[in-house]
Amino acid sequence: MAVENTATEEELVMTMIPFDQLKSPQDLANGFIAMLKKVSPNFRAFNWRSKTESAGIQVIFDLADTNNGKEYSGLGIVIKSNQQAFWFSYLAPASGYYQVRGANILQGFIGSLNYGSASQSPNIDYSVERAERIDRNSEAFMFVLEFALGAPFTRSQENVILDELKGSWRFMSEEELQQFDQYPVLVQTILTMGQKDLEKLRAELEKSVREWLVETDQSDQAVKIINSQLKSRGQVVIEGNPPLTDMSLTAYSEIIAYSRLLQQNPVAKPEQVTQESVNEIKQQVIKVWESFSITDRKDIATTPGLWVCLRMQLRNGSQEEQDRVRANLKKLAAETQGIGTTNSTDAKTNSGAGSEAAKPISMGAHWSMMQIQQQTFNHYMWSRGFNYSPTFGKMW
Repeated sequence: MAVENTATEEELVMTMIPFDQLKSPQDLANGFIAMLKKVSPNFRAFNWRSKTESAGIQVIFDLADTNNGKEYSGLGIVIKSNQQAFWFSYLAPASGYYQVRGANILQGFIGSLNYGSASQSPNIDYSVERAERIDRNSEAFMFVLEFALGAPFTRSQENVILDELKGSWRFMSEEELQQFDQYPVLVQTILTMGQKDLEKLRAELEKSVREWLVETDQSDQAVKIINSQLKSRGQVVIEGNPPLTDMSLTAYSEIIAYSRLLQQNPVAKPEQVTQESVNEIKQQVIKVWESFSITDRKDIATTPGLWVCLRMQLRNGSQEEQDRVRANLKKLAAETQGIGTTNSTDAKTNSGAGSEAAKPISMGAHWSMMQIQQQTFNHYMWSRGFNYSPTFGKMW
């Protein structure tokens, strides 16, 4: 018997298979799989498991198949009972497969089997809450990861990491998934913190990421992307206390470049900032770095976490929150208008001669940055009534 949901391409199968009292449930399953391979050569079973007390009666295993270039994942069960052997399986497109859903469907279906009036409709949870939960937690994980690294990934890099993440979470039990429910909470907490506290937490999370990477398969594509990001972003551009790192230099320059862009286009998105404009500002910062005060340098060192949070607000915040972030950033542009205009007469007239003429940060800019942080995140905390601040240990 086979039942197929044509809309979702899910398939439920129940059939009797050749029985042999001397063979284990796994041996019986393998015999049936050998028959299936004649029609579907890519069909395979793996991760065989059974409880000690029922090892001679049933076996559970994961399934995979590729048909016309499309990948499928699933779950299978073989049961020996009363001189008979039964095969039960559930298959779904790999991109939408959730092991718990497959297990619920199989268990509900098997539990409903009986003779005559004793047979009951399967009590199965068909909800998609699990999928939505994984999507929500994975998006929060991505934000925390970008926050820890101090810079956003490209969309293609995000997709690789999210695919790897969701691919593994789909096979987890309910108890295993619960540990990732903390990520949305952590995101909310990050968005309510002060700028200096943000950098302390970011540094701790970066440390956790590095520890996690050491224990992870280095050939994994997602791991390669994260390692590459850490390597490039962690490079020291100018030594000092604090040093100017590529991470903080890029974040600060992107903030200024975006604030300038908003002067020209009030509804521009961060993704529209050109690399050319960012590189121009980076060169100016490097040129006048020695003239910065310790306070200025510390402010720039804290911009990676701030920039990721601002981008989060611009991507997922309400319209009111997005407008507030853009308005504050436009004010910052006015305070840093001398960037890249060292040879400008107006710049020299308004800002003075020498290095001060091209200095990308001033006391006014410093206070504008502080106002951006305070107004944005204090409003976020107030609008959501959020006052929970847990103590976080390792995140991975």
